[in-house]
Amino acid sequence: MYKNTIVNVIMPVYNEGNTAYDIITRVLKQESVDRLIIVYDESTDNTLSEIKRAIAGSEKAILVYSREKLGKGHAVKEGMERVKEGIVLIQDADEEYYPEDYPKLLEAFDENHPIFGRRAERLGHSYVLGRAAARLHTIIFNILYNQRLEDINTCYKLFDVSMLKGIKLKENGFVIDHEIATRLAKNGYKIKEVPIRYKGRTYEEGKKVGPIDAIEDTIYLIKARFTK
Repeated sequence: MYKNTIVNVIMPVYNEGNTAYDIITRVLKQESVDRLIIVYDESTDNTLSEIKRAIAGSEKAILVYSREKLGKGHAVKEGMERVKEGIVLIQDADEEYYPEDYPKLLEAFDENHPIFGRRAERLGHSYVLGRAAARLHTIIFNILYNQRLEDINTCYKLFDVSMLKGIKLKENGFVIDHEIATRLAKNGYKIKEVPIRYKGRTYEEGKKVGPIDAIEDTIYLIKARFTK
């Protein structure tokens, strides 16, 4: 337990047989983590066996089978249903992010400020269009939601579950990352950032976010500002 607060990590997992075991093992090694909620979306590779191998004997891990195959957002929402109190952190299963950076995020957290991890640039593979989309999304978010961030597209978004109290998340795809950010901002929270490590991967290595997702994110950021 981190400073008398339960730390819940939600990890959506789909077709990550090459990385699932290592990333789950690394998360479970973090002393600050009280619960790792793994939401397994029916995969076509050996992901499930790797998950079970990684969590064998662990009292921290909870394996949830997604009720429907609808994407990352749906998996995150299913994980959120298991969180009643404490801090929430979303962790992708692709090893682009470093669980060893959790202490930085947790040390910066307080009840008034959600914490996002600002990725180091150009570590590992980084697509030009991906960087451009991240920059555009960040500019739009800052203008529309009165924030001062440098990396809105980061996976690492840490917040207390009470910060979204009374809000029902709706998005099923990758846009869930932006839905969480916009909901926090519209609830009046000023988001802070801390630097984290990041190692991007290629599409050949399994990267799933693409140009269509970038377009959908742009539309969502604008639309969400003017809707409830």
